[in-house]
Order: sequence, then structure tokens, then C-alpha cells
Amino acid sequence: MRLRTLLALVFAACALIVTFAGTVLVSRFVAVRVQIRAEARMADLADHLRQTIDANIAERLGDMAVLSSVAQTTAATADARRAWVDAMRQSYPAYAWIGFTDRRGFVIASTGGLLEGESVTARPWFRAGLYHPVVVDVHEAALLAQKLPALPYGEPKRFVDVAAPMRDASGGTVGVVGGHLSVRWMREISRAAIASALARDPSVSAMILASDGTVVLGPGDQDGERLQADLPALAALAAGAERASARGPWPDGHEYFTGASRAQGTAEQPTLPWTIVVRQPVEIAQTISGPILNQLILGGAVFALLFALLGWWAAEHLAGPLRKLATAASGIGHAPDGARLPAPRGYVEIAELTGALTGLLARLGERDRALAGANADLERRVLERTAELTEACGRAEAAQAHAEAGERAKSEFLATMSHEVRTPLNAIVGFGDLLADDTGLSPAQRRCVDQMRVGCEVLTSVVNDILDFARIEADSITLEAAPFRPRSFVEDTLALVRGSAERKGLDLRIEEGPEDHRVVGDVTRLRQVLLNLVNNAVKFTAQGSVTVALTQVAEHDGIALRVTVRDTGIGIPVEAQARLFTRFVQADSSTTRRFGGTGLGLAIAKGLIEAMGGAMGLESQDGAGSTFWFRLKLPSAPEVEPVTGPAQAVVPSGSDAFTPARLLLVEDTAINREIAQMVLEAVGYRVDVACNGQEAVTLVQTRTYDLVQMDVEMPVMDGRTAMRCIRGLDGAARDVPIVAMTAHVLPEQVAELRAAGANGHISKPFDRAQLRAVIERSLAVARGQASAAA
Repeated sequence: MRLRTLLALVFAACALIVTFAGTVLVSRFVAVRVQIRAEARMADLADHLRQTIDANIAERLGDMAVLSSVAQTTAATADARRAWVDAMRQSYPAYAWIGFTDRRGFVIASTGGLLEGESVTARPWFRAGLYHPVVVDVHEAALLAQKLPALPYGEPKRFVDVAAPMRDASGGTVGVVGGHLSVRWMREISRAAIASALARDPSVSAMILASDGTVVLGPGDQDGERLQADLPALAALAAGAERASARGPWPDGHEYFTGASRAQGTAEQPTLPWTIVVRQPVEIAQTISGPILNQLILGGAVFALLFALLGWWAAEHLAGPLRKLATAASGIGHAPDGARLPAPRGYVEIAELTGALTGLLARLGERDRALAGANADLERRVLERTAELTEACGRAEAAQAHAEAGERAKSEFLATMSHEVRTPLNAIVGFGDLLADDTGLSPAQRRCVDQMRVGCEVLTSVVNDILDFARIEADSITLEAAPFRPRSFVEDTLALVRGSAERKGLDLRIEEGPEDHRVVGDVTRLRQVLLNLVNNAVKFTAQGSVTVALTQVAEHDGIALRVTVRDTGIGIPVEAQARLFTRFVQADSSTTRRFGGTGLGLAIAKGLIEAMGGAMGLESQDGAGSTFWFRLKLPSAPEVEPVTGPAQAVVPSGSDAFTPARLLLVEDTAINREIAQMVLEAVGYRVDVACNGQEAVTLVQTRTYDLVQMDVEMPVMDGRTAMRCIRGLDGAARDVPIVAMTAHVLPEQVAELRAAGANGHISKPFDRAQLRAVIERSLAVARGQASAAA
């Protein structure tokens, strides 16, 4: 922003601020003065109206006194008196009725002869008028209600009564003279009393209130209403003041300046106990301040304009030398090094500024030269650093590639090791099972066969443990999610170990609560963990008991399970407990020598529980038994379980009901091919054999098979390629069930077999019952699909 513009705005803003402040102060002053004047004016009007009404009432009492005295000085005939009151009414039409009564209260003469001969002894004006002059407050017409003509617009007949006693020459009361003044008389008096104020401001209104606050005479339809005693100005009168003024709200929601005056009568000069109220709306009274404020705002605007012009002129006068200096400095910015500003002219301050700028230019030149040198050095260092980073990135990429290659090599090694170990194990287990079926074995031979089978089972368990631990370390463990009941899973697991415990003379117990919720989780992995803990407890307990405790607690986000395995065995030293869940570690070397084992079981169990989001721990003392526990939270499953029965194999009907299934066995290893063929034929299947995948594809196209049992790793054509070829055939051959028989058991390997076309798989070494179950299940599914298609 230019200096002259800034100064013009500053000067104008100052002028506006001063004007605004003055306007606020003056407006407040005017508002206060308007309120004081308006309240005083309303009080003066109320007092004036009260004095006017008091004076008029005094005049009417004088009329009664005149009639009373005249009645005693002239002939007292009824006609004469009637003529007097008619004359009085003609001279003052506000009288609705004037009459004379005798001492007994009978009307003896009146205007128009109304009520003559009737008794008025019950009327207040007669009873009080027997003793002294009296004024009676506003009341509805009683005896005259039906005798006087109706008023316009149905207005009720209301009167103010004045009366005085008639006395004889001795001073005794001989009767009463009284008059009824119409309420319209008061309205005319009020209008006349404040006529000048109404002429200036029609918003001014007056009210006459009775002693109880009832509106005797008021604007609009307020007659007869009762006002609250705490209205503006009325509260001060209630406290004893004769007149008051105030500002405040009224029941109609508007705010008024209000003045009030209370009538003050005496015994010699009675009057009505009325309160006179005059009010004016505040918003109308304050309109007087509007022109003043408008003049102030207009004057402030003119004042601000003049100050803005003054600021513009002053800025132009001050900024001229600065602008010349800025133009010269701008030219120097494009000049070669060594240029100088022109000699300073004008004010001292301008000269000082010019000198300061000259020194600054010199220092900037020095800095530019230093910066140029620094930039050159920086470019050199950046190039060196870039080369170092490039080399480091290359080393990091090489290290990452080496690590990835190592990981792949480890996975390939595990897969190869599993395949190479399981393949010969398959033959050992298979022939061992066949030998076990031979009833001609001697006891020594049978013991050797049993020991051989136990060794195979141990070796298979070790291989499985190694693979499980490798999956846990690689964070590639796959967990299933199926509904089950924790109590059933615990009881089924203990059933597998009960025989071992009974052979050692141990008491295998279970402690369960009444709860048995239905949860969702991997029951196979949980059984593996519990089986490991219970097997360890049985293994390391020579006598006593092994107790498994199960607790189930329902929470808002699932079921909290805690399983505890307590034994009375050898216990674990405190210093050995910290490393017990480490791989290939047992409490001490003697434990391995005495009880055997790889030291992987607890590490795998802990890894599985943590993979499920739980925790595992132990409590033990050397020689006092051990307590292993794990806890985890599982989602709850619906309690309504589908009614299911055991899987039923689909048996063909008709003549083919007892025809044995024809199977194609594809296996490249002769010993595995021989054992598998012997096992399958022993079950009752008709078996054809093929030595590689290419032979299997050819046989499937030439013969009809109920199922193909396919090895995976084979020469010429492997099992994966053969399965893809079979699935790509035309006709019924493409749908033949295929069961992969392989030593590859990693989840990703099984998924690869499924993708190639396998309906199921069985891992080597296989159990005969397991092999038969897989084949029967696959045959049952295929037959069920065929029946559904038919």
C-alpha cells in the first residue's frame, strides 16, 4: 500500500473514530436528557389534570351549596325547586340528574320529575349528604338505569355523585340536594386539561384510576381493568408520594415514560380518591434525538473526508523524496557491481536513509561473492554425497536381495526337506501298517513293527513341528474360523491322552464350570496347543495327577477363555522358566536325556496362541509341579446349531451298487507306488497305475476312472501340469475327482494344488484310515453331484 493512501486512510479513520465516540457520548447524553424531560413532563401533565379535576369537583360541590341555600331563601314549592334544578342542568349539561329530597329520603323535586316521590335512602350520596358535602366515586346507575335514555354504542351509565345537606334557619338538616355527573364529564375535563400536550404529541394518553387500581377512565377499552401496583410511578405513590414519574414496561409489552399524581382532598374540600396517570411511549419520545444524531453522523462524514484529503496531501509531500530514492535504488538493482545511489537531497532523514542503503549495498556485494563461492563448494559436496548415497542404496538393495534370496532358500529348503523326508517315511509307515495286519508275526516281530511305527510317528511330529515353527516365524500361519464348544474340544483332547496317563497310573482330571458357550476359532490349532501341554504334563509327571481347568466368561465383545494345565511332576526351576518358550530349549540338558523331545512344542504353542491374540504363561517351583495356562478371547457364535449328521457316502443304486470303484494311481517312486497300490487294493478298490503325469493324462482319456490319486513331483510331467491337462479335456474325463498325494504340506503349496484342479489332498506319510476317508469323501461328493445333475 502506498504511503499517501495509508496516511489518508489513517486520517479518515481517526476522524471517524472521533465522530463515532462523540456520537455515542452525545446520544447517551441526549437519551438521558430526553428521559428526564419526558418523565418530568408526564408528571406535570398528571398533576395538572389532577388539579383540574379537583377544581371542577369543588365547583360542582359549590353548585350543590348554592341550590341548598337558595332552597331556604325563597318559596319552597316543588315547582320552584324543579325550575332551579332544570336551570342548573341547562347551565352545566354534565349533570345527568339533580334532585331535592326531604329528611326521610323521598325525592320532592328533580330534573324532568325523575324519581319524584321515590325513596333514595339506600343511596350513599343521600346518607352522607345529610351531614356534610360529599363526593361519591364512580358507580353504575341504579334507580336511573331504566329512566334515562340509552347512551351511544351501548356505553354503560356511570355517575359521580355530589351532594350537600339542606339546613333551616336554626341549622337543622331538612333534606339533601344531590347531583349525578356523567363519566363523560371526566373525559371532557381530561381532554381539555391536556389539550395542549395532545396537540404537540397525540401519543400522550391519560388514565384515571380508582383507589384499588381500577381504570375509571382510560384510552381504548381499558375502562374497568385493574392495573398492577408495581407499574412505573405507581409504586412510588403506594409508598406515600403525592406525585411520581418513571420509565418502564406496561402489560401491553411497550415501554412508557409515566407520570402519576394522587388527589389530595380535605374535610372542608372533599374530592375523589383518584390517581391520575399520564404516559407516552418511549420510542416516540426519543424520536427527538434522531435529528441530532443524524446531524452528528453527517458532520462526522464531512470531517472524515476533510481529514482524508489532508492525509493525502501530507503523504504526497513526505513521500516525494522517498519515491525518488526508491526509483534510484530500483535502477541500481539492475546495474553492474559497484553502482552507487545518487547524492542525497531533501530532509536529514532522507540523507541518513541514503547512507544506510549505500552501506547495505556494499555488504550485499560482499555476501554475493561469498555466496557464489559457497554455492560452488555446495555443488561439489552434493555430488560427493549423491555418489555416497547411490553406493549405499546399491549396497542396501543388494542386502535386501540377499535376504530375500535367503528367505526363499529357507522356504525351498523346508519344502524340499519335508518332501524328501516324508517320501521315504510314507513307504516305512505303509509297509509297517501292512506288517501289523499280518497275524503270523511272532511277539518279537510285532514289537519290532510297533516300535518302527512309533519312530515314524515321532519323526513325522518333528517334521511337522519344524514346519509350524517356520510358518510362525514368517508370520504366515493360517488360522481357520469355525464354530465349536470349548468344553467339547477340551474333553476330546483329553480322550487322546487318557490312555497314556492310565498306563503311568496318573489321575487325569478336568474342572469345568457350568458355562458352555459357542465360539468361533481354529479348534484344530487349539487342540494342538492343549495336546502339547497335556502330553508334557503326563511325560514329566511320575505320580499324582494332571488337572485341566476350563473357565468361560461372557463379555460384551466375545467369550474370554482360560485353560490351565496343572501337574504334580518334577517342576521347573525359576531361572529356567524365562527361556522355556524359546525354540530348541528345555529346562536343562538332563531333561532331554531323560524324556527326549526337540524343545519346539512350547515355542510353537505360544506362537499359535499369540497369533490368535491371546497369551500363554506358567507358574512352577522346582520339585513342586507346574501350571501352564493360556487365555484368549474368541467371538461368540449363535447358540442355534444346524442339525447335522455324519457324512453319508452316496452308494449307487441298481446293479452297480456293489461295483468297486476304479482308481488310477499316479506315482513315480516304485516303492511308494507299490505300497499305495497294496493299501488301496486291500480296501477293495480296482487300481491302475501310471508312472508320470503324461501316462495319467493318456489313461484318463482312454479309460473311465472314478478317482485319480496323483503324486506331485514326477519326471516327464509333474502332477500339477497333469491336473491342468485333465481339467482341460472334453467330456466326462475333465470332471474326474483328483486327490493329490504329496509331501508338500505348506498352506501355499496346498492352495497351489487346489488351483491346479485337485479336489482334495493327503500328505505323506499317510495313514491308511486317513487315505480311505479322503478317497471315500471325494467319491461321495462326485456321486452326489452326478445324482443332482441327473
